[in-house]
Amino acid sequence: MSISGLVIHTRPENTECAKSALAELDGIEIHATTLDGRLIVTLDQPDDAKAAETLSRLHELDGVLSASLVYNYFEQDPAEKEHAP
Repeated sequence: MSISGLVIHTRPENTECAKSALAELDGIEIHATTLDGRLIVTLDQPDDAKAAETLSRLHELDGVLSASLVYNYFEQDPAEKEHAP
């Protein structure tokens, strides 16, 4: 499990376009939007690889200027822990 906190920057006039694009991605939840175009977002993915892939995709979305990782929490799946050497 990987949970990340992100700040996504957009131009204020592009914020709604970016929010629509973000809503189409799995594991994204928008918590707040500022008037100057920042979005406070969490990204919940099953593992760090999928989280990194999604973070890379954020930079390609229409209206997104940047996406900054602010916080990340990773925990190995308990089933995987049992089978680890």
